[in-house]
Amino acid sequence: MSRWQRYWFADGGRYAAAIVRIAIACSVLLTLLRISSQDPLVAPAGLYRPVGIWMILGGTAPPDVLISALWVLAWGGTLCMLLGLGTRAATAVSFGASVALAAISFSGSVTWSHQYNVVFLAQCAFLGARGGDVLSLDAWIRARRGLPAIDLPRAYQWSLRLVQLAVALMFAGAVFHKILHGHGTLRWALSDNLRHHLLVRYDLAGLDRPALVNWIIDDVWKYRSAALLNMMTQFVPILACVFVRRPWVRAASGAAFVIETIALGLVVSLWNLHWLPLVAVFVDWERLLRRTRGSPAEVPSGWTAPRAPRIFIAAFVGYEVITSFIPTVDQRLNTFPFSSFPMFATIRAEAPYGEHHDYVMPGDHIEPIGSTVHVFAQRWLDHAFRGLYAERDPDRLQHKLAQIVAQAPARYPDATIRGVRAYLTLFVAPAYPAPAHLEPHPIAITGELTPEGQFRTVLGALRGTTLELRPRGVDTREVRLVYYRDDEPTSIPITAARTGDTFQLPELPGSPLYLVAIIDGTPWLVASRK
Repeated sequence: MSRWQRYWFADGGRYAAAIVRIAIACSVLLTLLRISSQDPLVAPAGLYRPVGIWMILGGTAPPDVLISALWVLAWGGTLCMLLGLGTRAATAVSFGASVALAAISFSGSVTWSHQYNVVFLAQCAFLGARGGDVLSLDAWIRARRGLPAIDLPRAYQWSLRLVQLAVALMFAGAVFHKILHGHGTLRWALSDNLRHHLLVRYDLAGLDRPALVNWIIDDVWKYRSAALLNMMTQFVPILACVFVRRPWVRAASGAAFVIETIALGLVVSLWNLHWLPLVAVFVDWERLLRRTRGSPAEVPSGWTAPRAPRIFIAAFVGYEVITSFIPTVDQRLNTFPFSSFPMFATIRAEAPYGEHHDYVMPGDHIEPIGSTVHVFAQRWLDHAFRGLYAERDPDRLQHKLAQIVAQAPARYPDATIRGVRAYLTLFVAPAYPAPAHLEPHPIAITGELTPEGQFRTVLGALRGTTLELRPRGVDTREVRLVYYRDDEPTSIPITAARTGDTFQLPELPGSPLYLVAIIDGTPWLVASRK
């Protein structure tokens, strides 16, 4: 055999495959439990976007009866996978139904988040695995029928190593993208970047910082050291894929996986505890059980690696590497759950990176119209609907504002929210050693939905130097134009020739660039350019 085949089709692994089967099933069950808490699961009309397998239906959302059937298949298939009943078929049913439900949960957003991907990538890598030959109802039924136990030569390790690769690539991809954004340097860690990421995570959404974050964020050595440790723990798990015959290296890789998963919860409040059962793939179970479980099956002379697993391994590894390491290709291909894992890879700091500078970031502020709300409802408005400031499609913006008003009574019945107004806001983080905080500068309204149900916006289009206003519910007879450049919260007046709602602008420098129309003293966002 070639070195490639010797790597994948090594001896042993029967009990490890069974234990990893149980671990993956536990992760999937925890993931389904988390998905089931999302309401609504399918995005409403006007916001629906097909993700992954749902692209086969085009822009049509699936009917409720199909979603209900998928829940039955997902729970049932995963429980059968856990118990090892019809193991290989149950794994396939569980994967198909569960990944469809996970994909549909992101149908209301422009991109998907990454909290579920690694679980389903591990389960996808386990498809076809012989995980039910032992520690399963399948094995118990065979024994009851008087049939011999199944122990095939070199039939187990390829699945285990493929799952290990899928899990380790999540964090390895994160390190890769952080170094890529730093142009091959450690700028991601050795700058004020983590300080500003934490401000975005907490202060931008009005959330209270945990005590650990408060301890880290105001000391340059603490947040830079924490960033370096983050990159180290994310890199270590991939070593398990190289040193597959070194159980202590694999155990250390598993420990790094657990530490990083818990650290993400402690530092950025991204609690993905449903990942933790996957640590089982880093344990050399055969070595632990060797004294009581016997030796691997004897390999017959002339044995060759079966063709189907070889094709599956090559296809999985190739596509996983492409989607993990080529920036943005995962979202463009839209083949959920195959994904890169940038994990805050963007560098939120200004050059030169070794020095301290003010940092400005765009964000949202959503205020109720005609009423005031308590601090908890305001936090929900600003946090749960982040990203509205980047919406430039008036129809989608209207649907999103309507969704806020529709969800508000169930979430906060004591807060009367009948209309909402969305602002593009520039948040300034003063340079270290100033205490870490954000200073908000609302610059323009992207749109508003009045309590009477009227949608108002001036969002239009910028083509070259031609700016077109497309007002809805706003009188644009008297307009004064200003712009903001390079995320600086200072407006600059524009002199432009006007024909109706179309303006011919001079060349305007800056990236990003925000074009704002002042109408009756109120700033309305018209267009932007990056």
